[in-house]
Amino acid sequence: MILSASLAMAQNKGRITGKVVDAANKTAVDYATVSVFAKGNPKPTGGAVTDGSRIFNIDQLQDGQYYIVVNFMGYQTYTSADVTITQNKVDLGIINLTAANKQLTEVTVTAKPPMVENKIDKMVYNAANDLTSQGGVAIDILKKVPQVSVDIDGNVELQGNSSVRFLINGKPSTVFGSSLPDVLASLPASQIKSIEVITSPGAKYDAEGLGGIINIILKDNKILGINGNVNLSAGTRRENGSANLNIRNGNFGVSAFFSGNAQINTRTLNLNDRTSTDASGNTTRLIQDGSSNFRRAGYESGINLDWSPTRNDNFTGSFGIDHFSNRNEGITMQQQLTTGMADVLSNRTSLSKFSANSYDWSMAYKHKFKRDGQELDVLYTASAGRNNSAYDQQQVYNGQTDPFAASSSNNPGRDRETNISIDYTHPLSKLCCWKQGLKPYYRILTARPT
Repeated sequence: MILSASLAMAQNKGRITGKVVDAANKTAVDYATVSVFAKGNPKPTGGAVTDGSRIFNIDQLQDGQYYIVVNFMGYQTYTSADVTITQNKVDLGIINLTAANKQLTEVTVTAKPPMVENKIDKMVYNAANDLTSQGGVAIDILKKVPQVSVDIDGNVELQGNSSVRFLINGKPSTVFGSSLPDVLASLPASQIKSIEVITSPGAKYDAEGLGGIINIILKDNKILGINGNVNLSAGTRRENGSANLNIRNGNFGVSAFFSGNAQINTRTLNLNDRTSTDASGNTTRLIQDGSSNFRRAGYESGINLDWSPTRNDNFTGSFGIDHFSNRNEGITMQQQLTTGMADVLSNRTSLSKFSANSYDWSMAYKHKFKRDGQELDVLYTASAGRNNSAYDQQQVYNGQTDPFAASSSNNPGRDRETNISIDYTHPLSKLCCWKQGLKPYYRILTARPT
């Protein structure tokens, strides 16, 4: 007992106390955290939390030099001067915490729209949020859009109606007039921002497309500075690639893009074995054994200008080039075996090909009024295209050089279209809006089949 008392006397214990108040109104600051640090040691050796009496008490401190740190949310951190403990009580008195007033210069809220949006006059499918389709093409996205159906040949129907008009960024293009399945199978999904489905077109749209309108919105970029991206995908049947470059300084921006698509050669085998018997009992067996090779390719490129002199006014201009093509070659070996007659052997070859080129340019102006949804749009678009489709088929008996049956066709064509439109939209309520506009257009279609 005498030894324990001696040891207790040898261990000098000190204590630090104080009060924490708001520097402005001198009210208590409850639940402020007070930490004690020994000089030279980054880890706290003790601490406490203030209560309603504003007084904190930290004891059991050995002799030495200490300092305290007081923290509380919304206040600046307080750090005391060095305090020396020598088996005594140190009262720091009143500690004033100063409010940490910080003013935010700007707040940016970023959110992704839902996959499908239903608006007053259209339905929007946000393809940019569909990560599963980014390696595919436009036709893969259309298969997921509600109310839209796509058959095995790439033909599109909207609510069961095949009379559908396609637009790009709300503008017509002659490229859709050549071969829609080729266009949709060659446009990379990585370039598509969203797809708008308009089942009841307003006055600003032409009467074409009684089943509705499908508007393909390409991606744009509003980020300041210079930025870009490259997307590549490869597979055993299809390869896609796209590149985008964006330059924006203040309210003026320039963007350019290039995207390409190729469907690698696909071979399809076919075999037909048919036996027939005529009224005389003669039997004829027809064997057809062949294959066909199909390839498809396309690319798109363009440049866009964007200028917003004021918050409510915007000018845009664009120029684009499109090219799509496909080629199908086939050969069939045919045997005709008839009872009592010599066998007839022949080869049939076929070739069909298609190509389309188009050029699109446009200028647009949009003015937004103070009322949400009230706007004036002026648009000038022009498009020119050339397309050509051809086929050749021949059937030759074995051992001969000249065909006994053949056919061929070559169909070049041109398409030119110019549109000028002025549209005004005035919302009457959340569920109703009034639209009016004027739209003269000029169109020339020429074809020369041979």
